[in-house]
Amino acid sequence: MNATAFPTPATFFRWCVETIDDPAIPFRQNYPQYAAASSSSYLWETYDRRLADIIQMTRPGLRVLEVGCGIGSDLCWLALHGARVTGIDVKSEWVAAAAKLSSRVSLKLDLRRINLLDMPAAQFDLIYMKDTFHHLEPREAAVEKLASMLAPGGAIVIVEPNALNPFIQLKMFSIRGFNTIITKTDTATGEPFTYGNERLVRGSTIARLFRKAGVDGKAHLFRLVPTALAQNSLIVKAARTIERRGLDAILVPVCIHCVYKGYRLANTQT
Repeated sequence: MNATAFPTPATFFRWCVETIDDPAIPFRQNYPQYAAASSSSYLWETYDRRLADIIQMTRPGLRVLEVGCGIGSDLCWLALHGARVTGIDVKSEWVAAAAKLSSRVSLKLDLRRINLLDMPAAQFDLIYMKDTFHHLEPREAAVEKLASMLAPGGAIVIVEPNALNPFIQLKMFSIRGFNTIITKTDTATGEPFTYGNERLVRGSTIARLFRKAGVDGKAHLFRLVPTALAQNSLIVKAARTIERRGLDAILVPVCIHCVYKGYRLANTQT
């Protein structure tokens, strides 16, 4: 398997969803919404739009850490394009699934079942996470740790649901209630860990926390159509008209995604 077959992360993720039918690599079980709407070009366009900063930065030798790597499809895509990748997750089942996926596509990745705060000292050119930041606790300590592992001049990219969208918040509340910070236990090791229970945070708050830790950046909002409606051609057509003009960012309560990108300045010490 080579990089030319998968020019973007969405092409690889789509291949995984449509091709892999293995309970040990549970794409269809964990992403049924993508499997159901896999014919929607809008769905895959917005997948890559979320990762536009990652795509732009990817190059051979890039040192990448993905926090909360899950099944590891984005890590595999980065590795196929020559990046030196490390993926961590607090759940053994995800690390095992990522290892099986990497083996399936003939890659050998550095995958670790470890809490972020227990990571040994290291330097990365890019630290990335998708739908993970709202699970990191204690939050301020996690931010300090991430900043300390960012190489001078390096970037951190955080993809999150838009915390200002009331429909997203309602969905999260139906999952967590008022229990925003809980303790979970890894099923394989028995190790307890503190877990942010769908504790969404605004992009401006992420920027403020990282600024205090010596990382300067900002967040932006985008995307109007949820996955469940991605096959509705009339809705998608209207949304594309708005999004291609960059107007979706001003429709704050409707936007679905928030992406923060920050840089550690070369002379910053943490």
